[in-house]
Amino acid sequence: MLLALVGAFCAACAAHVPPVPLDEYRAGNLAPVRAYFDEQLKTGDPNAGALFLNGLAQCELYAGEVDAARRHFETAGRVMGTWATGGGEVAGAVIGSESSKTWKGDPHEKAMNSLYRGILYWQRGEPDNARAAFRRGILADAESDEGEAQVDFALLFWLAGRASLEMGLPGDAEGLFEEARQARRFATSHGAAGQPTAPLLDDPSRGNLIVITESGLGPEKIAAGLHGSLAQIRPRPSQVTGSEVFVDGRSVGRTALLADIDYQASTRGGRAMEGIREGKAVFKEATGVAGVVLLDSALSGGDDAGSKAIVGGALLLASILTASRADTRHWATLPKHVRALTAEVPSGRHEVRIEFLGPSGVPIPRLSRVLSVDVVEGRDAVVTARDVPVAGAAPNPEPNAP
Repeated sequence: MLLALVGAFCAACAAHVPPVPLDEYRAGNLAPVRAYFDEQLKTGDPNAGALFLNGLAQCELYAGEVDAARRHFETAGRVMGTWATGGGEVAGAVIGSESSKTWKGDPHEKAMNSLYRGILYWQRGEPDNARAAFRRGILADAESDEGEAQVDFALLFWLAGRASLEMGLPGDAEGLFEEARQARRFATSHGAAGQPTAPLLDDPSRGNLIVITESGLGPEKIAAGLHGSLAQIRPRPSQVTGSEVFVDGRSVGRTALLADIDYQASTRGGRAMEGIREGKAVFKEATGVAGVVLLDSALSGGDDAGSKAIVGGALLLASILTASRADTRHWATLPKHVRALTAEVPSGRHEVRIEFLGPSGVPIPRLSRVLSVDVVEGRDAVVTARDVPVAGAAPNPEPNAP
């Protein structure tokens, strides 16, 4: 019993992940945020490497360092894509802390890693790899819930369809576009923000310029319930209500909300692990009470007082060492909302200005982004922007350069 308790104690040692400097992130001061992720990769929780790589890759993406961002998203994706967890990790999570196992992300986090990788492949001129990444994200989202809620990430379906078109697969594209429409209707009918339809879903093949914007901060994961045994998703507020796109000074419309990350996070799967956490919380409570009762009885004396003291002490120690607290490690720099728009523009270089809109629909000047894009005949150009005022950020590279 002593050896088992020592093992439980070792497994119960939950790794601590310091909070991300989100105030700096919101302000667009990426240097300390990147330094945080670099430091965590060197000295932080060794089981959360994929989590730190994703955050670092985001900073690189917003600063225009697309090659480094792609490499880091790929490395993180290889860890997150290994869905099976080793038996030793499962055992450690059952008797100890969930955060003692490798962080591979919740379904919405896996889906977002796939989304970023797909966009970067596409910008590199690799629609086949982009399509594969988007479809991988769809499979990751399939872990989210039971029934139709498993396939409600409309943006991934639509992007996979656009990549299929560029690959010369119109039949495959139409099937994915229809799935995107169904996914959007289902998501909005079950609480996702935004409208059940959008112009780019009604006419999914239109345009040769795709603009994707991200705004706000995604939800945080906190511990709740008995002994903090359940993970709870808590949304964060955002002042951005939309975005408008201008090409060479002319408005081409407002983006449509196609991914509500708060909704995606709250409809994730993971029910089996939550059951384990609840069981550990009940075990912790029951053994603690039983241990106190037996120790109290031992103090009253009697022939079996020694045995009661030993068993009671062991139960109390087991209660103390059982870590029922939920794993609250999460990708804190994800966006709250992802929107998209398509436009038809002539071939050549264009200036794309993106205005992020406040609650009254008025642009927020400090969040405006101006990007350069080269549009090539017969191919889609893809640009992205986040409502982070990145000082000195490089413009998007030539998105469809070979």
